[in-house]
Amino acid sequence: MENSLQIPLTRTLAVLSVVALSGLAGCAGAAGSQTAESESGTGVDFGASPEQYQEALADMEPVTLTYQPGAQSAQGHTGEAEQQFIDHVAEMSGGKVTLEPVWGQAIAAFDEVTEAAADGRIDIGVEIPIYTPSKYEAVNELINLAPAPPASPYVTEVSTTAAMMEVAWNTPEIMDNYESLGVSVLRPVMFETSNALMCSEPVTSLDDFSGKQIRVGSAADLAIAEGMGASPVSMPFVEAYEALQRNTIDCTLGGLRIGAEYGFLEVAPHVTLPNDAAWGRSPTAVVAGPGYRNLPVAAQQVVFDAYAQSNARSLEAAVAFSADAINMVGENGGEISRLGDDAEEALQGAVEGLREETIGSSALDGADAAERLDASFDRWLAIAEEEGHTDTGDYVGFAEGFSSDPVDLSTFSERMFEEIYLPHRPS
Repeated sequence: MENSLQIPLTRTLAVLSVVALSGLAGCAGAAGSQTAESESGTGVDFGASPEQYQEALADMEPVTLTYQPGAQSAQGHTGEAEQQFIDHVAEMSGGKVTLEPVWGQAIAAFDEVTEAAADGRIDIGVEIPIYTPSKYEAVNELINLAPAPPASPYVTEVSTTAAMMEVAWNTPEIMDNYESLGVSVLRPVMFETSNALMCSEPVTSLDDFSGKQIRVGSAADLAIAEGMGASPVSMPFVEAYEALQRNTIDCTLGGLRIGAEYGFLEVAPHVTLPNDAAWGRSPTAVVAGPGYRNLPVAAQQVVFDAYAQSNARSLEAAVAFSADAINMVGENGGEISRLGDDAEEALQGAVEGLREETIGSSALDGADAAERLDASFDRWLAIAEEEGHTDTGDYVGFAEGFSSDPVDLSTFSERMFEEIYLPHRPS
C-alpha cells in the first residue's frame, strides 16, 4: 500500500531507512504461554471452540473497537479478507467483541495510525512503517533486506512474508520500538508481494532508466531508483495516477495490487520485473492501543487468534490481485518484461548496498537479522514447496491458470501462525 507521505529526494532519508508483541507483556499479558490466569481474567487454549471462548467471556460486557483496516472499502480481494477477519472476531466472541471498521483511512493517515491508536482515536489499525523511517528505524533496516529474495508470481512472495514476520517478532529492537510508541502490535510486518516497476513505456535496459522519473514509496525504493540511474520522485500517492497520465513521471514502484486496485496499469501498463532479486517489498503493521490492551485476556486472544485464518485470506487476496494485475497489463496494451543483464547487475548492486547499510546499522544487530532472514526464507520456501506450491516464473501463465485453479494458502498460513505468532499470544 501507499499513501501521500512526502519523501525528500536526498540520500539522508535513505540512511535513515537504512511488529511485535513485547508490548503485550505489560498491559496485555506476557508473551509465551498459551493459556494463563491473570488480573485480566482467564484465557483459553489456542484452537478452542467458539463456545469455549464465549464461556470465558460470559461475564464481559460487550465492547466495540474502532478498527481502521488498510483497504479503502469492504469491496475487492483485500476488503473482503478484512471483512472476513471482522466477522470471525464477532463469531468467535459470540458478539462480545465487535470490530467497527472505518475504511479509507478516515481517522488517521497510514503514517499516523500508531499515534491514533496510542491516544485512543482508534483501537486497532493498519500502519505503514516505510512512510516514517525515522520513527521506525529498526523496522526499516529490516525492510532494506526485503529486495534480496527473488520476485515470483507468489511462492517466493509468501515465503518472504513468513520469513520477515518471523524475524520481526524475534528482533528486540523492533519490539521495543513499538512499545516505546505506546502501542501493542498484532502483526509486525505483513508483506503482500514484491514491487513491480510500472511504466508508461518499456523500461528494461540500464540506458532506459537514465533520466527516468520514478515515483518511490520508501527510502529503500529511493536507493534502488538512484542505483539504476533514474531520478526518484516524491509526490502524494493520490497524485500518482494523474502524474503518470500527464507524463509528469514515467514510472512508479509499487505492488501489483496497487497497480490493479488504483488504476496505475491503465496509464502505466509496461511492467518490468527482475530475474534474481526484487524491486523491494513494503509491509504494513497492525497496531493496537489501550482499548485492546485493557480487554480481558480471553477477548485479546479472540482478536489475536483470528489472525490464524486472516493470514491465509490476506495472502490469497494479494495473490489474486497479482493475477488480476497481470491480466490488466494485456488489456491495456502493455506487457510483462524482465530486466536486461546490465540493469539486473545495477539492481544487484543496489540490493547489496542496502544489505550492507543494515549490517552496519546502529538501530539493530543488522548482521544477525540478515543471517536469520536468509535462514528463515530458505526454511519457509522449503515448506511452501513441500505443500505443493511451485512457481514457474511465468507470470502470464500463472494469471491464465489462476481463475480455474486459485491458490489455497490455508495450511501454509496455519503453520505460519502456529510457528511464528503463537509464542507471542497474549496470556
